[in-house]
Amino acid sequence: MGYYIFRNKKMPWGDYGNTLLVGYAFPSEDNANEILIERAGPFVPPVYTWASLLLVSDSFKKKLEKSDLSGFRFQETIFKKIVHIDWMKWDQEAAEPKIYPSGGEPENYIAKRKHNTEVAEKMEAIWCLQLDNETLIGRKQRNVSSRDELFIIENTWTGSDIFTSRGKGHIYFTEKAKQWFNEQADGFVNFESFNSKIATQAEIDAANDYLKPVQTKIDPYAHFTEKDWKVYQKYIEHAKKWMAKSKTDKTEKSIKTSLTKAIENFKNAEKIRPLGKKEQQLFNQITK
Repeated sequence: MGYYIFRNKKMPWGDYGNTLLVGYAFPSEDNANEILIERAGPFVPPVYTWASLLLVSDSFKKKLEKSDLSGFRFQETIFKKIVHIDWMKWDQEAAEPKIYPSGGEPENYIAKRKHNTEVAEKMEAIWCLQLDNETLIGRKQRNVSSRDELFIIENTWTGSDIFTSRGKGHIYFTEKAKQWFNEQADGFVNFESFNSKIATQAEIDAANDYLKPVQTKIDPYAHFTEKDWKVYQKYIEHAKKWMAKSKTDKTEKSIKTSLTKAIENFKNAEKIRPLGKKEQQLFNQITK
């Protein structure tokens, strides 16, 4: 059985193109079950991913509903901010985008422009796929240094064609799903193969053990509200996303910007409560 990680379409213009393609998607601070969208319109890609969210246009959703692929439900998202940039009409063979954002930073395509109600009303709805997440990911050793040391434990796979794993992470596709998306998504997909194997019981036990939360004798933050924790976790997740982005940035300037954003988010999280051990280690990595 072949398994693959979903990747977005490779865009021209580096981070500028990537921002135009995907914008931003994130859970609402007030309701974690609501997914908010900030992006350029009116064009909506048939399928794209932001972090661990897999998003599809309304027309592509209709195609998916007629397919025999399994492992997902549809959740409609909410347009929080839509800006008018009709970038699909730009020359995508050009070395540079037709228009650079105010201030020069890619995120300013969204941040520095106003919400356009008229464009938002004309756009296709965007749906988030709620994915099966019961499959376990095995590890050749507890502390891995690369994705090559991870593998899907085939004997915990539930049979879903599109899925995530316990503890989240990547979005995985079977060979069947990969082929269908390659045929139906108008070139807006990329895939990378991912290791898999039939695991021993010891490997399954180790994978489950890795997911167990660290037990503490006393919780000094027990008085925190659910909202406090969600905001803290939001900042940590944003920091991790910016760190991950820095590894794919093409210029020193964009790398520096991403790391600065990561540091800002770690510091915002630290204002709520001291960073956890793992978060502190990540923070130390980018502030040495």
